[in-house]
Amino acid sequence: MHPRTRSLAIVALAASLWGVSGTVAQALFAQYGFPPLGLVTLRMLFSGVLLLVILRPRFPRQHVGRLIVFSVLGLLAVQATYFLAIANSNSPTATLLQSLSLPMMAAFEGIRSMEGRNSRLGISVSLAVAGTLLLTLGQVRASLALTPLGLLFGLLSAASAAYYTLDSRTLTQNEDAWSVTGWGMLIGGIVSLPLGTPSLIAYFGHGPIADPWTVMGWVLFVLIAGTLLPFGLYLQGRRGISGTEAGVGGVMEPVSASIVAFVFLGVVLTPLQYLGGILVLLAVILLSQASVSRNAAKNGASPPRST
Repeated sequence: MHPRTRSLAIVALAASLWGVSGTVAQALFAQYGFPPLGLVTLRMLFSGVLLLVILRPRFPRQHVGRLIVFSVLGLLAVQATYFLAIANSNSPTATLLQSLSLPMMAAFEGIRSMEGRNSRLGISVSLAVAGTLLLTLGQVRASLALTPLGLLFGLLSAASAAYYTLDSRTLTQNEDAWSVTGWGMLIGGIVSLPLGTPSLIAYFGHGPIADPWTVMGWVLFVLIAGTLLPFGLYLQGRRGISGTEAGVGGVMEPVSASIVAFVFLGVVLTPLQYLGGILVLLAVILLSQASVSRNAAKNGASPPRST
C-alpha cells in the first residue's frame, strides 16, 4: 500500500472510532444525563495519564508553546464543542456542522498553495460534503433540531477541527504522534478541570445513578475507543497527508455511526444514506489517487512515510 494511501486509511479508521463514540456519548447525555464537559475532562486526563505511563514519551521541549496552544485550541476545543453541540441538538446535527471543517481546510490550503482550481480536489470535497449531508439528513428524516446553542457549538467545532487538523502536521513532523497525543491530552485535561469538575461532582453527588454499570461501560468505551486510540491514530496518519486529505478521510465518522446503528440496533439505512456512503467512499478514493499522482509528478520522490 502506498504511504499516502495508508495514512489516509489510518485517518479514516480514527474517524470511524469517533463516529461510534459520538453515538455512545449521545446516549450518555440523553438517557443518563451525563455532563458533556465532565466527559471531556475524564477522557482527556485518562488518555493523557495512561499514554504517559505506558509509553513514557519525552516531553517536546522545543515546541512547548505550540503544544500548549494545540492542546487547548485543538484537542480540548474540538472535543468540548462537539459534545456540547450534541447535547444542545443531536449527534447527526453536530456531525453535519463539524463536517464544515472540510471546506474550511480546502479553501485555506487552496489559497495558500494557489491550487484552488484543482479539479480533483474540488470534486473530492464536493462528494465528501454531499455524502455527509445525505447520510445525516437521511438519518434524521425530519428537522435537524438545530438550536441556537447547537449551531454555535457546531460551528466552533468545525473551526477547531480545521485548526486541529492543519496544525497537527507541524507538530507530528517534529515529534512522535503518541508523544503529542499523550502530553496534549494531559495539558488539555488540566485546563478543562475548572469546567468539567463541578459538573462531575454534581452528577455523582446528586444521588444513585440509574444502571451504573452501563454508564461505567459506556464511559470507558468513550475514554479508550473514542479518545485514546483515534486521536493517536489520527495524528499518526496526519503526518503523511494534507489537511484537506485528512478532512476527507474524517468524513468516515458518519459512515461508521450509520453502520453501528444498523448492526447493533437494527436500524435500516434509507436509500439516501446508502448513496451518501458511496459518495464519501468515492471522495476518499479519488483524493487518495490524486495525492499520489500529484506527489509523483512534483519531484518523482516518495512522499514522507507515516511511521
